[in-house]
Amino acid sequence: MKKITLFLLLFYVICSCSGQKTAYYLHGTIDDKEINTLYLISSGQVLDTAHVGDDGTFSFKGDVTLPKLAYITNNSNTRLASLNCTVILEPGEMTMVPLGFYDEYKVIGSKSNDLLNTLSQKSIDLTLYYEEHEGQDGVLEEVQNKWRSFLKDGANKYKDNLFGLVCLREVADDLEPQDVRQILDSYKSTMRETDLWKALDERISKLMATATGNRYMEFSQTDIYDNFISSKDVMSAPGTKYVLIDFWASWCDPCMREVPFLKESYSKYFDKGFQILGVSLDRSKDAWLNAIKANDMNWIHVSDLKFWDNAVAKQYGITSIPANILVDAGTGKIIATNLRGQDLEKKIAELLK
Repeated sequence: MKKITLFLLLFYVICSCSGQKTAYYLHGTIDDKEINTLYLISSGQVLDTAHVGDDGTFSFKGDVTLPKLAYITNNSNTRLASLNCTVILEPGEMTMVPLGFYDEYKVIGSKSNDLLNTLSQKSIDLTLYYEEHEGQDGVLEEVQNKWRSFLKDGANKYKDNLFGLVCLREVADDLEPQDVRQILDSYKSTMRETDLWKALDERISKLMATATGNRYMEFSQTDIYDNFISSKDVMSAPGTKYVLIDFWASWCDPCMREVPFLKESYSKYFDKGFQILGVSLDRSKDAWLNAIKANDMNWIHVSDLKFWDNAVAKQYGITSIPANILVDAGTGKIIATNLRGQDLEKKIAELLK
């Protein structure tokens, strides 16, 4: 206790003398006795590691000039972590405490993190509401609309806080790229210097490049027989009029729920010129091939088996799946994006009537 008190005293003295506060102190207690090391990660890089004491306590300390979106995890690979707590890293003292929902955690003690916790609470409230009303007509759409509305409000209201960019990142896939661009460009100058703003800027630039009316970006990747398949060859195949570039993975439940709609459109319109080029974000070849075989997904498939680092997905700025792009094979122009459910069949029927 004396050591912690001494550190905090020095912490505030340093901050007050430097003019601009840059030092942070992030600490907390975890319940899992199996975890002995925690990682502080931002933009895929490990900023610091912390030993977890026998009593479950840990601490990180350092300096940050611009707020960073970071994660406290028990694995340097965040996707493999069983503990994953989001934090906006900024000057000051912050404490990780139990969230009180599914054994998760939150960080308190700073304005940005207090705002971030409203996002977690909204997610919890909507999850509980959905569970209570599951099965009722329109409840899923209602919940999704409330979630998007909350995120859009946050993105537009907090343009001087990283929380606004967090909201924008989460809702970006539900907005037109040009609308995201407009919101992004309206953020305060300090926010535009952050890693999160720059990452969103790069992502939206890619999405705008593949917006409706633009030409699709050519690529090649290995198919299920280990042969390189070129998108250009698929587009130019005799009789092909429209190609759906479909981003999916066998481990993605929403992707697999779209498969019956893909099969319906493929079986109805393949002979009339419709083709599907599936780009998988799988990392296991067996899982990839088994999913294709078990679900009779008899169209063209490619993958480099690099998970979220799939080269084509990164080329297209894909950060969530399922995602798809419908291309006019004759012109190479993108004519629609993210067609879901029956909307795909309706669009193809309209084009090939």
